This record gives sequence, C-alpha cells and structure tokens, in this order.
Amino acid sequence: MLVGALALTLTLGLSAPVYSAETTTVQPVAAKAKKKKKHRRGGKVRAAWPRSKKAKAPKNQLARWLAKQVGPAPRKKKRSRRALASDSTTALSSAGGGKLWLIRSFEIPTSDSASNRLANYSWTYDNALATFAFIGVGLRSGAEQLLDQLQALQRTDGSLEFAFDTKSGDAAPYYRSGALAWVGMAAAAYRRKYDNDRYAKLIGGVIKYLLSLRNSGGLIRGGPDVGWVSTQHNLLAAGFLRDIADQMTSSKTLGGYSRSQLTTIHTTLSNAIVAKLLVVDSPTLAHFKQGVDDPQIPIDVQALGAMFLKLRGDARATSVANTIQAQFPVASRRVSGSSSYVSGYKPFTGTGVPDVIWSEGTIEAAVALDRLNITSPTATAAVTSIYATSIGSTTGPIGADREAVSPVWGEYHTWPTSAAASWLLIAADGGDLLLTR
Repeated sequence: MLVGALALTLTLGLSAPVYSAETTTVQPVAAKAKKKKKHRRGGKVRAAWPRSKKAKAPKNQLARWLAKQVGPAPRKKKRSRRALASDSTTALSSAGGGKLWLIRSFEIPTSDSASNRLANYSWTYDNALATFAFIGVGLRSGAEQLLDQLQALQRTDGSLEFAFDTKSGDAAPYYRSGALAWVGMAAAAYRRKYDNDRYAKLIGGVIKYLLSLRNSGGLIRGGPDVGWVSTQHNLLAAGFLRDIADQMTSSKTLGGYSRSQLTTIHTTLSNAIVAKLLVVDSPTLAHFKQGVDDPQIPIDVQALGAMFLKLRGDARATSVANTIQAQFPVASRRVSGSSSYVSGYKPFTGTGVPDVIWSEGTIEAAVALDRLNITSPTATAAVTSIYATSIGSTTGPIGADREAVSPVWGEYHTWPTSAAASWLLIAADGGDLLLTR
C-alpha cells in the first residue's frame, strides 16, 4: 500500500517529522538513515523583504505573512545590526549546514507541544508553492530568495531532499519525485514569467533526476529507494515536462535532453498516467487513484488530475470535477477552538476517512474547477471562509478545521500553514502559471 510506504522516518537533528504530500503525515523519528555523500551546488541567496532593508513590503497581508515565514523562527532576543547584516547572503559549503532561507511550513503556537520539534521545519513542496504565490503578487525578490536557496541546496546529481530544518540546515535523508517536480514547476514558472535562465541548472538537474526514476511501464517511481508509484508525483512530473518543453527552442537542451526528447517522454508518461491511474466510474464520474496498487482517492490528486486532463483535451476532466463536487464537500461548521466557521472539502473520500475540512486541498480543488470553467458556489464559499480565518490577524489561514491523526490517512492540525496561504494567493491570481494552459 502506498501510504504505508510513505510513512517514512528521517533524522533532522535529534528529532524530526515525516511529511508526505499524499498523507500530510507528521511522525516522530524512529531511526537514523545513512547520510548522502553527494555534494550540493552551493551559492549565494539574495535577500528579500523583510531581510532586505531595501526591498518594499508586499501590500497583500497574506504575502507579508508568507514572506515572514522565510528563515528560522524569530528569536526572542533582539539581534545586533552586525548579525542582521551577516544574513544578507548565505553561502553553502559542499557539506551544507547552517540556517536556510526557506519557508517554515507551519506557524505553531508556542503552547503546542509540537512547537519545539516542528517550528523550523520546511518541506520542499511548500517552498515551490510559495514561489508561485510570490510571482503571482509581483514579489520577484521573494521568489528568487527561495529558488536561490533551493538551487544552492540541490545535489550535483539533480536531487533535492523533501524537507529541511531552517535553523540547523539539516535535511531529511530521502528524495521524492513529487517534491522535485514541484521545484521544477516553480523554476519553470519563474523562467516563463521573467524570460530568465537564472535557474537553468536547477531545472536541468530536476529533469535529469526525475527521468532517472522511470520504470519499465513509463511511470516515475516515488524515489530512488522505493518501487511504489504515486499518481500525484507523475501528474506533477508530466506538467513540469510539458511546461519546460514548451519554453525551449529546438536547439536548446536542459539536463541533457532536447525539446523533442522531452515532448516524446511527456507523451509517453501522460499516456501511462491515463491508462494505469485513471478510473472511470460511470458516464459522468471518474477519479484518479492515489497510485499503482493504491485505490485511495485524495482530493488533491483529483484537482491536479482534472487540470491534467483539461490540458490534454480529454473530456473526462469534467467527470473528475464531478467527483470532486459530489463526493468531497463538507458543510460549514465551527473551527475547533475558535469562533470562526469554514466549509470546504475533506482530504479523501471513502469509508473511515478523516472528518476534517482540509484547507490546502479545498483551495486546490477550487483552482481546478475554475480552470475547467465550472462555476461552483460551494468552492467559492469554501475558499472565502478559509481566507477569513486570517483576516484581521498577523497569522496565516488554518490548515484544517480540527485535529485528526491517523496512521492511514495522515495528520491534520488547525495551525496556520504556508501551503494554505500560498494556494489562496495562487487562486486569487488565477493560477495561470501553474500547469500552464
């Protein structure tokens, strides 16, 4: 079962979580893994607001909160001007280490027992998503700060760990194709938006590493140490390859591949996704299963899958959208421990799924419905209600409407999350750079 394979353990310092885009699982460490010896690219990371005194603060409140999530959690004691000045750039040695200018994934109340071990954790996916958000609000320096850091952290074989500690610089000793594909998509979005090849090495490395994970069936495995295949990872990889091939000239190569080669690989991958991972339930309903031999039905996979089919001109995109609208909605209710009310979508459909409204998946689904030109009052009301949880405060939107922990379905918390904030900004911008039309 794919979820079982995703319940990994890692070591970031003395204790650490595991987070999976499929299951949103945070688990304590069980054992140390062997350290990788591959060198990092290294390089400088240019400062953005609020680290840079020259940069202007974004006008958008959510964008300001997201920008303040970059780097280690603020210290209680004031730092000297000299210490602040030394943070203007970060150069990584081949061994890595030291503070990282990446997005902290959560804003956890200090009263919560998880604060000490998770406050400085940053999942690679969250940084890619925030890059899209910053580009959307015109905060180019914010996008560059994250991409600079990701490029510096990238291993010379193109790999990139799926989680980091922004305070210590430690990294999860695992590599996952989904996180890499998100980084590739974010760098490709920057390249398209600004017509700039600044992150060519980052993009080329991601291409090379992702394609090294292809199996005999044409799909991309979850990572170098596993045999399982995630639908989400492959949808993201297909979107990345399609976008970057569309930007290339016939004489250009990235990661050792030409435009025509990447186009051919994209076609093979996309056909395999449809053949092996799409399930047609009826003339009007269809869904993507979570992975090969994994029948679970996640909301985020349906959202990405619907957009993927739309790009292919496949009419079954509407059938997947119908499944989102028919099987995932949760009516408005009060957020646990709060006076706020939210509506939205649950993370999975089926028997025994968590009874939670998942902000990230809800907004992602709304973006997908909008991309398919489907008017959904339910989705609109849900996104509005989630956004309202951050209005008039200095925090971001909630990650879920209540707490839920399951070894099968994952872990959900009411903490403000960078992913929810990023998806709100992407939705407000129309999401045009995400899985480009």
